[in-house]
Amino acid sequence: MKKVDILLFLLSSHLIFAQPTISLTQVITGLSQPMQVVNAGDGSKRIFIPQKTGEIKVFDKNFASLGTFLSITGIQTGGEGGLLSLCFHPQYKSNGLFFVFYTNSSNDLELARYQVSSTDTNLANASSKKILITIPHPTYTNHNGGTLRFGKDGFLYLSTGDGGSGGDPSNNAQNTSVLLGKMLRFNVNNSNTAPYYSIPATNPFGNEVLAYGLRNPFRWNFDRLTGDMWIGDVGQNAFEEINRSHRDSLATNYGWRCYEGNSPYNTTGCGAISNYRFPVYAYANPSVGSSVIGGTVYRGETYISMKGYYLGVDFNTGNLFKIKFDSLVYNYNTTIQAMFPTGISDFGETENGELFVTNFYGGNVSRVQSNGPIQYTFIGNGNWTNPANWSNNTIPPSNSLTGSIIAIRPIINGECVINAPVTIAIGTKILIENQKVLRMNSNLVIQ
Repeated sequence: MKKVDILLFLLSSHLIFAQPTISLTQVITGLSQPMQVVNAGDGSKRIFIPQKTGEIKVFDKNFASLGTFLSITGIQTGGEGGLLSLCFHPQYKSNGLFFVFYTNSSNDLELARYQVSSTDTNLANASSKKILITIPHPTYTNHNGGTLRFGKDGFLYLSTGDGGSGGDPSNNAQNTSVLLGKMLRFNVNNSNTAPYYSIPATNPFGNEVLAYGLRNPFRWNFDRLTGDMWIGDVGQNAFEEINRSHRDSLATNYGWRCYEGNSPYNTTGCGAISNYRFPVYAYANPSVGSSVIGGTVYRGETYISMKGYYLGVDFNTGNLFKIKFDSLVYNYNTTIQAMFPTGISDFGETENGELFVTNFYGGNVSRVQSNGPIQYTFIGNGNWTNPANWSNNTIPPSNSLTGSIIAIRPIINGECVINAPVTIAIGTKILIENQKVLRMNSNLVIQ
């Protein structure tokens, strides 16, 4: 055992970790058909859970219920309908605006804007509703999309399904004049009058369409570090697919209905194969799964071995897809982890990039975790031994794994204070960030 009273960097050599094993820990239960995990990006660290029936629940950073944020009425909730997505404006902290996507009572797709209450930050102003666009969805009730996200460009993105049935009988996905089977993009930052948005000048077809050739892109996300877009597109009968587009080439044709996965489906009227962007991973339906749920790339700090991995899942089989993109050789390394829960409807991030999933059938929310070393981050002010001063309320244990990191990042003008002996495992690295303060009134023991 060794005793030290100076700042140390321990075993700072480069460490290579094996493929992570992913697990879940429930943090919220008692929900009704939860659809997403969303944060407001306002510094409150709250999470919001839209439910299929139209209710949006809000929870504090410790997952304690703060009540119902909003109940949306006049929506059709049968089949694949209901409240599908929620997204907060990047300047929500100052403007209080957020957006929802749902199927209305006529089964058309609707994008609406609301504003938070002026007197209660945990309650939306239901009367503030403004409908931005209603997208006709005639004849069929399936393949609605869809997920709302803001990009690094400040624009609002929305994925829509091809209009339903099977095989896209109207060929909506390849028709750039129709808003079905698309990735749409809106400028919602400069209009307080109807329609409350404008079309970005860089949209390629002079309308809301950015990309096309999608069948039913129910869940997708941006990589919060790179801005790349990852889409899970639900397939027809043979393949499910996961697509990735670089942040500089988001306007593209993903190929449906000409292609399903990497294989021709209905090439009538289709162009050369070079016209289409094929998935980075396609898996067989039904042997591997039959309904892909697009996930996201983990950019949180806590689970070191999970960093940089894209995680997606199949709704019906629970097969988890772990994809690591190697930019040096432009290669995608994909592995499948079986026996994940079925019914997962979304991968969502907290403000600090930690990953959670909603389980539609189980009515719960779980933290996504991986094995291997962990980063423990001091984010408060005061004693090391106070769990509230640490991210995830977790004090570094004395038996942490080799390669674990302790990051000292107190609040502004704060400090991390060791008032009693603290023991950490050899092989743990301590990082003091940006001239932050670690004050040692007692011993730091390495064993």
